[in-house]
Amino acid sequence: MNSTNRGLNRLLITATGLLLLAIGTAATIGAWLPGAKDTWTPISEGVNTNVTGWLQQTPFPGADFSWLLIAAVAALAIGIILLLVFALRQGQGRTGTIVHDRTPDTGRTIVDVSVARDALSDALGTRDEFLTTSVSAYDVKRTPVLKVSATCRRGVSPRDATAIVEQNLEALDALLGRQVPVLLQLSGGFRSRVQQSTRLQ
Repeated sequence: MNSTNRGLNRLLITATGLLLLAIGTAATIGAWLPGAKDTWTPISEGVNTNVTGWLQQTPFPGADFSWLLIAAVAALAIGIILLLVFALRQGQGRTGTIVHDRTPDTGRTIVDVSVARDALSDALGTRDEFLTTSVSAYDVKRTPVLKVSATCRRGVSPRDATAIVEQNLEALDALLGRQVPVLLQLSGGFRSRVQQSTRLQ
């Protein structure tokens, strides 16, 4: 869970992979096929001639270089900035609050994620069905969402584990006075590994 669109991630990875595959295939063909060099040479010469002509026809006022070079550098800089923003956003989306309200009557109300973490960890930690539990919060479309991960003992039914967690989540909702969206992830025994349960508003 993070703040980056999953479809955009996959599209960028696919496009980059296809581009690198095409470059690698072209390089391999050029190195191994005897006639590839003879075919590529006139093409590269034609491209070089066209590019040189474009640069000569688009001089920058008061300078001896083309404004196309400035445009290319600007496009490259924008691309680098966008890639850096994209990379820095990976893994983000965590939030430290699960409730953040402001009303005229009560003022501002903030509930830290540690409240939910302590309450659920204490409650689930006493259950023999679970080996470990962890609670974190993410900001999904400006809505705090809890992620509860639990490792079950082997042979524990995912239905029973889900019911136990749901019961404690209802107690947390009663404590907070609202229902908090939750993603529940179960792992551990075989029957638990094949089961994922979500509770989202």
